[in-house]
Order: sequence, then C-alpha cells, then structure tokens
Amino acid sequence: MKYIRKNKSKYESEKDVNVDSINLSFIISILKELGLSKPHKKKVKGGSEYQRYPKILIGQIGKLILEIDFIQRFIKGQTDPLHFIGFSCKTLKFRQYRRISGQTNINTRKELAWFFDNFFLPDAVKMNNGLAFIGSSSAKRTISQTIKFLFEKKIIPIFTNPRSPWNNGSVEGSNSVFARNFWNNFEFKSAEDVDVKLGLFNQSSLEYCDYGQNEFKKKKDKNFIPQIYFIRKVYENQLKNGKGEISVLNEKIELSGEYVNLYTLSEWNLQTEILNVYFENEGKKILIKKLKFPINKNSQIKI
Repeated sequence: MKYIRKNKSKYESEKDVNVDSINLSFIISILKELGLSKPHKKKVKGGSEYQRYPKILIGQIGKLILEIDFIQRFIKGQTDPLHFIGFSCKTLKFRQYRRISGQTNINTRKELAWFFDNFFLPDAVKMNNGLAFIGSSSAKRTISQTIKFLFEKKIIPIFTNPRSPWNNGSVEGSNSVFARNFWNNFEFKSAEDVDVKLGLFNQSSLEYCDYGQNEFKKKKDKNFIPQIYFIRKVYENQLKNGKGEISVLNEKIELSGEYVNLYTLSEWNLQTEILNVYFENEGKKILIKKLKFPINKNSQIKI
C-alpha cells in the first residue's frame, strides 16, 4: 500500500508506507490532514456540572457572598501553631487575612465584626461545617453563636458540603495566593514579624482589587427573613435499599435514590421552621422535599 504525503515540510519526499507499520496514531494523523476528523471537545474539569452543583441557586441568595476559612501554619523552629482567618469575595476579587489566637467561635464573631466595620456587609457568608461556624457536632437543629451573630447583621449563612473545600472556591483560591505570595515567600522570625508582613500583603490585596473604587449601598433590612442554606451531596443509605440521604444539623433526611451522588441545596426558614430541599436542573429550582424542621429549644434564639 502506498500513501503520498502532501506536506513536504514534514516529509521531503514521497514515502512508501508498509501496511504492517500502520497504527492508530498514523490513521488519526491522516484523517486530520484530510479534514475528515472532528476536533476534540475540551473536557470539563471537576464534577460540579454532572453532579448538578447548585451554582445558580447559590448565586440567587445574594449579590455579595463573602467566604471565610481558617488556616494554620508553623514558623520554622517554633512548636506553637499560628492561626489565621481568611476573607474572600469573588465578585470583588477581594481577599484579606487576619492572625487570630485560635479557631474558635469567639474569634470568628470578633473577626467578622472587624470585617463588617472596616469593609462591607455582605448578603451572605459561605463557610464550611467547622464547629466554630456551624455549632454542635451532635445536637440536632441548633443555632450556633456565629449564626446568631450573622442574623443580627441581617446576613444569610451558607454551609458547604462536608469535606468539599472546592465548594468554597473563592477563599480556597485566596488561600493558595496566601501560601504562594505570602507564607512561602518569606522566612519569618516571629509572630510579630508575620503581623508586619501580613499588613503589607493585605494592603497589596486591596490595591490589586481596587477596593477603594467600589461603592456599597446600605443593606435593606425590612424584608430580611432568617434563613440558613446547606449545600449537601446525596449519599446512598445502604440500609434502606438504595435510598439516598443528606445530613443537615445532625438530622438525617431521606431522599429518592435517583439523587444519589448529586448535589442539593437545603433552605431552612426559621420563621416557619420548614426545611425545603431543592435540586438544580438546567438552572431551574426544583423542590424535592419539604418537612417540618423545628428549632432546638436549647438554642435560645428569638425569631
């Protein structure tokens, strides 16, 4: 069998090709040259699309969503860890970090108060399920001190799916910048040295996002409804014949097996004490479960 290669830049002369030497890569190259092959589509990274991560529904909760997270680091030669809390807002390309004494709910409220006084009041705060944020690890349907504080400021809490840091993509991305451009870029001698350089890093971050050019309208509080949102992936309950389930504030909620391995967004209205579980499909909000979800009496919260 003889094939004449037209591209003389690759093959300066006509070349005989033995049929025994033809392989898949050779066939693909020939089809591509003759315009008979279709271009490959780029694969979508991650599983957020096919697992129906409720990106649009989350975006509808508010225009300004602040993400927060804790970071722990060690100075070389010192045994005591250093703790930081990070703030990030994707809409504004905004990031700030503060060194704190520990990852506690007291420090969380203290640093959120500092942030609100110095920057802006967001529509919602998105965070993971750490005890300093969500509260009890065993009691059901409780309201943490952090949640109460956010309600006082008319801010909606959003909790990500457990063990899914990519759900907090903005602050996780900021954490990478923090590590690359700050922590790994200097050799720190003391906590005081960290504080000085952290101040310069934060100022540089503000200049990068042109924070001073942003104008913020005062939040309208009159229509505020205390609600909490929970991003949850549906897992299979092996004891219930393939039924699915999610866990919200230590309460197991059964769902249809067809939602296993997909994401949901649960909305807890504290005025009605009703929990709605939604599924996002092609940008549409579909209610798949509604149930009574009373506030734990020990929470001592007035709605």
